Amino acid sequence: MLPYPVLLADIGGTYARFAMLPAPGACPGPIRKVPTAGFPGPIAALQAYLDGPGTPRPRSAFLAVAGRVDGYATRMTNAPWLFDLGDIGVALGLEAARLVNDYVPQAAALHVLDEANAADLARIGPVAAGRGPRLVLGAGTGLGAAALVPAGDRLLVQTTEAGHVGFGPCERDELPWQALMPAEGRLTAEALLSGPGLAKLARALAAGRGVAAWQSPPKVLEAANVGDPLAREAVRQFARLLGRFAGDLALMFSATGGVYLAGGIAPRIVEALKGEAFRDAFEDKPPFSEVMQAIPRFVITRPEPAIDGLAALLRAADRFLFPGQDWRA
Repeated sequence: MLPYPVLLADIGGTYARFAMLPAPGACPGPIRKVPTAGFPGPIAALQAYLDGPGTPRPRSAFLAVAGRVDGYATRMTNAPWLFDLGDIGVALGLEAARLVNDYVPQAAALHVLDEANAADLARIGPVAAGRGPRLVLGAGTGLGAAALVPAGDRLLVQTTEAGHVGFGPCERDELPWQALMPAEGRLTAEALLSGPGLAKLARALAAGRGVAAWQSPPKVLEAANVGDPLAREAVRQFARLLGRFAGDLALMFSATGGVYLAGGIAPRIVEALKGEAFRDAFEDKPPFSEVMQAIPRFVITRPEPAIDGLAALLRAADRFLFPGQDWRA
């Protein structure tokens, strides 16, 4: 058990989010969001948050980071930050600290999201959730995924490195796959199903038509929102590939409890995810297409679900089983 107040942090490749959980049963305090690139490392970013006006001093910290948490120190996948819990704990004067992959709290948040509340979830498929495993995946700076698996009266969070599996054509389609291949190495799911991947898709489609393309994901999304045909096609192809990938993961985890799309992109392309490109790619998994058609699908629209997930892991510590690292002074 981490002693209160607990500093909560959800740290991704582009943004870091901080909040304070003052006491058991309380709600997290106001969330502060800062650019990850604005700080040389986690200690500087955490200290800057704690130095803010009115911020109470924590006794412990619960940190979720976009990186593989399995050794003495954790390096982020898409940012140059290194996490050493001992160094962080000593620098901040903490009694204890815990470090988990950022999709641990994303999975835990599924336990507290309200399917009937549009502020929490947008429906993009069937809604009659079963009692089986639930899958959460999200495209942002990178591509993350985890499963929430019933284990008796407890819930097991199974983290993955699914974003780094190989990815490529499995059927005839209109994508210029040769243009999407990296100069060296292999093509991964994250290379296409991420913010940078969306921009890469747009550039490849534009090159095939001999026109200029947008260089950043926000510009592609902005253009799609105002009806630009090329940007809309890039978003449609992104949705199709995301549907294919999400369906494959749903098959792997037998995610009859539902598939939930998180991350920075899905909430901005909900209408595309309601369309046939995502749906058909998700469901086209013979001989299990009928099973896939029945799996509930949602986009997480709650603004900061990972912070709520961290709080849920603390409130119901005996309910969840999850991997991570712990440090005590």
